[in-house]
Amino acid sequence: MSGTFPTDIKPRALQLQDNRPTLLNHASSGRRVVRAYGSQYFTLSISLPPLNKDDAMDVFAFLQKQKNAFETFSYEYPTINRGVNRGQTDITVDGSHSVGDSTINLSGFDTSTSDVLKAGDLIKFNGHSKVYMVQSDLNSDGSGNGTVLISPSLVETLSDTEAVDVDQPNFTVYLDGDVLFSTDASGFYDISFNLREVIT
Repeated sequence: MSGTFPTDIKPRALQLQDNRPTLLNHASSGRRVVRAYGSQYFTLSISLPPLNKDDAMDVFAFLQKQKNAFETFSYEYPTINRGVNRGQTDITVDGSHSVGDSTINLSGFDTSTSDVLKAGDLIKFNGHSKVYMVQSDLNSDGSGNGTVLISPSLVETLSDTEAVDVDQPNFTVYLDGDVLFSTDASGFYDISFNLREVIT
């Protein structure tokens, strides 16, 4: 792990892509035959706003330190979740869960509250690096508990009371390709790069 990308520099443009490797064939009968052959992972395409020379050189040096795809680093997702409990820092897993589970019991929400998490929110469990997407809106019960539907299914087991990050989780990533670094007569610098999620 080689550091954390500077959180004070937000992207001008961000693309988040859901990747699910599959094989697709059509039988002679015309029927579709499809098979998943790899785990889901996210990729991010980042374009930074025009930067002054000092900021640009700091960013470029950080990215150059990654040795292209050799190192991994942490990148905080810059988009804020929509769930009303996104600011909570004490959300935990309720009970243990196995690899392959897609419905996860959580506790620590405000009691009897609608939309504590919203479909499309990104969350992360403390015990492993994978980031998951919430699939449907979640309401909490009178005890502050709720069951969230996630995608993809768990890639690692979860322990009871494991902490959950419910807003702007840190992706563990590596550089997926070369960094584009350019400037012009304005004296400002443009930097763009692609990231691929690391699953550990």
